[in-house]
Amino acid sequence: MFVLRIKILIGFVRFAILLLYYKKSPIRGIIDKDIDRWISELHVSMFHKRTSQLVYLLWFHPQFRNLFYFRCRNIPNTFRRVCHKDPSLHLAEDDNDIAGGGIYFEHAFSTIIAAKSIGENCMVRQLTTFGVKSGNRHSEKPVIGNNVDFGANVTCIGDIRIGNNAIIAAGSVVVKDVPDNAIVAGNPAKVIKYRSDVCPESNP
Repeated sequence: MFVLRIKILIGFVRFAILLLYYKKSPIRGIIDKDIDRWISELHVSMFHKRTSQLVYLLWFHPQFRNLFYFRCRNIPNTFRRVCHKDPSLHLAEDDNDIAGGGIYFEHAFSTIIAAKSIGENCMVRQLTTFGVKSGNRHSEKPVIGNNVDFGANVTCIGDIRIGNNAIIAAGSVVVKDVPDNAIVAGNPAKVIKYRSDVCPESNP
């Protein structure tokens, strides 16, 4: 515990430039939602100040760095060298809108994210791909709602919409729209049931 606190203090110096970009970011509120989600998922309770939480995540969680740099795209590469990204997680920077805060990557190695838009509080796991069906259909990307939970090894491609509160089971290949509150599985993915714990009155 003591050693960790010392590292965080060192981190304030090490990441000083990154913290400055964070404080001046026009989308700081969205970054704060990311920080809150990650701190909650990781069950980190010893840091209460937002800047201390950010230093902790930058130091110990490379995939959070990818998200942070995606949010703060104006940070020069020179300053990013102090805190390298995770090369196994790719967030496309062209036509990729993760406007919703609170997205969380759980062990998201070998994961590619290229969506038209992603809502708030989504969970993405390893071996997952969001993208296009072919290179000549670059604009046809998924639109993902709020609170969507993706299992491992999920593929979502094409001009589709995944509704709010949906659960996409591990190994699913999603090529058609998914309704709100649906649980889908399979290749191609199909609705297997609807969630009873979230807005059941909106289920078909």
